[in-house]
Amino acid sequence: MLKEEVNKNIFFHKLKYDNLSLILKKYYKYFFTKVNKKSFIKIENGNLIVKLAETNAEIKKAQSLRYSVFYKEKNAKAGLSKKFLRRDFDRVDRFADHLIVIDKNRRSLQNNIIGTYRLIRGDLANQYGGFYTSTEFDLSNIFHSYKNSQILELGRSCVHKKYRNGATVNLLWKAIANYVSIYDIKILLGCASFPGTNVMNFLDELAYLKRNHSLQSELSVRSLDVNIYPINNSKNNNISDLKLFIKLPPLIKGYLRVGGKVSESYFVDHDFNTIDLCLVVQTNDINNKYKKKFYTS
Repeated sequence: MLKEEVNKNIFFHKLKYDNLSLILKKYYKYFFTKVNKKSFIKIENGNLIVKLAETNAEIKKAQSLRYSVFYKEKNAKAGLSKKFLRRDFDRVDRFADHLIVIDKNRRSLQNNIIGTYRLIRGDLANQYGGFYTSTEFDLSNIFHSYKNSQILELGRSCVHKKYRNGATVNLLWKAIANYVSIYDIKILLGCASFPGTNVMNFLDELAYLKRNHSLQSELSVRSLDVNIYPINNSKNNNISDLKLFIKLPPLIKGYLRVGGKVSESYFVDHDFNTIDLCLVVQTNDINNKYKKKFYTS
């Protein structure tokens, strides 16, 4: 009888301790997120406003835009929950900052968020389970070279098809530049993609990128895709480098123009129907032309 009572007391004390540990862990993460959050001033240009999402409703609207672009336009494979909710979401959304572009003139029944970019700082990623990019690429060399607080992952970039113009994209990049300055970010990383999953369609483009825009060895990034084969970096004499650059997807061209570099290997994402590369930009190496364009008011 006495033994049963002792065991019961031990059980309840352990239960209280475990619950307290969970609560403390939860609130540590909550306060860590809040304390490290800095003020971000919205930017306006005509009828467009770019800012960080401040409510769950705004995040859900951004996810709805992502769903319409990734799953309806680009044929990514949606699970049942995403199909039912008509939103693109994952675990990373909970701790990320969501940059959104709002059109003040869109009708009230429409989704007024017409552009979005997901921003994940390294210190938060470290607390909540890692970057999305880490599920496709080994980022060890970057983690060895930079502190968590100096790293920013950019992802889930998309713009409504009626707004895919210089004005919207420039607003997003200007806001990213402000965010980089506020948090003193030293390196940007993320995935950028070719459409589809047939690598044979892009051998010349991949070889061009490997020849001209590969990451230096100390920051090299390795794909976690076990089914890929090495890219031949020999030049196809039937097509110039300029023509190959023009053929690249717009997002990849954008990163290269500001001074970005790419992984030598790729990751085939069958769920998103893409061939992904890891793109890296060291903020000190950003082309001066773009520093003047985006870092000044």
